[in-house]
Amino acid sequence: MGETNKRTMTHRLLIFHTDAKIYEEILRRRIPNLDIRAASRPEEAEPFITEAEILLSWKIPDALLRKAQRLRWFASMAAGNEHLVKNPALPPHVLFTKATVYGEMMAEYVFAYLLYFCRDLYKYFKDQRERIWEPIRPGRLRGKTMGILGLGSVGRVIAQRGKQFGMKILGVKRVPEPMAEVDEVFGPESLDQVIPRVDYLVCALPLTPQTEHLLGEKELDLMKEGALLFNIGRGRTIDEKALIHLLKRKRIKAILDVFEEEPLSAESELWGLENVIITPHVSGINLPEEICDEFVRNYERWVRGDPLMNRVDREKGY
Repeated sequence: MGETNKRTMTHRLLIFHTDAKIYEEILRRRIPNLDIRAASRPEEAEPFITEAEILLSWKIPDALLRKAQRLRWFASMAAGNEHLVKNPALPPHVLFTKATVYGEMMAEYVFAYLLYFCRDLYKYFKDQRERIWEPIRPGRLRGKTMGILGLGSVGRVIAQRGKQFGMKILGVKRVPEPMAEVDEVFGPESLDQVIPRVDYLVCALPLTPQTEHLLGEKELDLMKEGALLFNIGRGRTIDEKALIHLLKRKRIKAILDVFEEEPLSAESELWGLENVIITPHVSGINLPEEICDEFVRNYERWVRGDPLMNRVDREKGY
């Protein structure tokens, strides 16, 4: 996309992030007439926060956010913003958008581990170390059934990739409606019709009062013997104690990227379970170039007075 170079009044953007300088460098090239300040610590943001019209950030201290008296648009770098949707420090009149760039990356994460297990790569890694030549018949993703909880910008891309692999896709959405990428769409009240049918269950849900512990003991016990469970959304959408109990019975395997408390405590029983893969919330890392691409497209709409893309619905929570 070309540079945005409007000959209009200068708007003021504050970037608050540990990598703020990287974002600043990209956006200065892309939007040269935008007044940009970058801060990675509250004391760096203090001199500019009261004048900022736009904030590009995610986690920002409430005390700092309350000082943004001229703020008109909060552009979040994250897909999940449960800490902000009901936060009184972010007034209702401020436009609030989220990032939707994570679908491709998170789909890659899911299918990396699906193929790892389906094609028995763990066995061949072990065989290589032990100098064993023992081919076995591989599994296939084609013909398998995947359930996806949450059909937003992430879940839809995972569904698309699943269809490309020849899989049957069942989806769960707050308000069920037909979707091109999904064979059957259900509401949350129909989990008992979805979970027993799937070989792979991917939880890509935002955290809201309705999704907290959506998967508890009752729901987890519905999973097929040998099924794979992914959690790439928010840790508290799954009851971790109930999950540990199920995993100890070795009925399923789990690939967990998010947890009820992060960082995951060194005392957590999850670390010691052989049928669990743990990653440190890396399935969807924000890449500055991609975040900035999306921001620039929305900024161009903002200066034209057009509706912004990817608005956060504060009532729904995402």
